[in-house]
Amino acid sequence: KCQTLFFSMLRTMDDFTSHPDIVEEFFFLAGRMMCKCPEPLVLSPLLVGLLQCAAVGMQLQHRDANRGTLNFLENTVSYGVSVVKSAKAGGSSSTGYSDNSCKEALERAIVSDGQPIVNNLAKALLGDLPAYRLDYGNGSIAGVLHRLNDLCPELLLQWINPALTLVPESAKAAFVGTLVQKVSRDEFNSSVRRFVSICERNRKLGGGTSES
Repeated sequence: KCQTLFFSMLRTMDDFTSHPDIVEEFFFLAGRMMCKCPEPLVLSPLLVGLLQCAAVGMQLQHRDANRGTLNFLENTVSYGVSVVKSAKAGGSSSTGYSDNSCKEALERAIVSDGQPIVNNLAKALLGDLPAYRLDYGNGSIAGVLHRLNDLCPELLLQWINPALTLVPESAKAAFVGTLVQKVSRDEFNSSVRRFVSICERNRKLGGGTSES
């Protein structure tokens, strides 16, 4: 199976670095599956492994591999948002899967492996990891954060606050405020760009926890 080969080939960060093309193609494939027929993957033990691998793939200095992992993550969390709404309405998918079962499986996976992903998203905003796709298209840093804020806002705030401890306090407060207020995607994109700009300027000035 494709996923068995993927997991057998990519066991360490060096493996990921040596095969960015495989990372790119596999995660784009997994992302398409999350769009077209997500239930078998969500209900499979593979989902946790994919989230763990995505957390590694996000760290690659390779534009397309990075984009592939973000595409998969945004599609996965977007499915989570939709299935939560459907489960609340007592629905089932057209393929016969229980929305409630899918919701619970996805929530378990996010709770288990979401924090490293959020840490990496924060590092990308701070300039410590690649930020090739900041806020445009399907599969971006802003897109994953915005969807996570729709799916599990309390967890997102719990995870992201410690990752931003070295950020100027006013910039951090403004950025976190947009999460708390649940602003629109366009407004959130603008907030992300402002936040990254402040972090870049602060880093160039050698700043720490307070603005100059």
